[in-house]
Amino acid sequence: MKFAFICTDDGNQDEVRARHLIEHLRYVESVLDKIVIAGPCMPSDDSDDRQYQGSIMVYQADSEVEAQALFDGDPYVKNGVWKKVRVMPFAPVAGKLIGGKTWRIEGDEMIRAEPHGL
Repeated sequence: MKFAFICTDDGNQDEVRARHLIEHLRYVESVLDKIVIAGPCMPSDDSDDRQYQGSIMVYQADSEVEAQALFDGDPYVKNGVWKKVRVMPFAPVAGKLIGGKTWRIEGDEMIRAEPHGL
């Protein structure tokens, strides 16, 4: 199963992020086989002086407990970068990263297929 972690920074965390970046990246490398996709979210407003406003991470795990443990091991979690985190089961069904779409239509029926590469 896949679990999406939608994380909102606790104010301006640019300094904390920079201080723990190498630790964070080393951790990401150590669990890379469990990461579907991950990356920072940038502010959408030019008047926002932060470099980042949050992050999205999607883990492949057997359970939400396992996904939470993977997330909790991240130095950004341990150092309080994120103020709010929402966890949801995630089912990728369309887009470039999965090679198109996970269905085909035959007549008036939708047939599901597995995503490519995820």
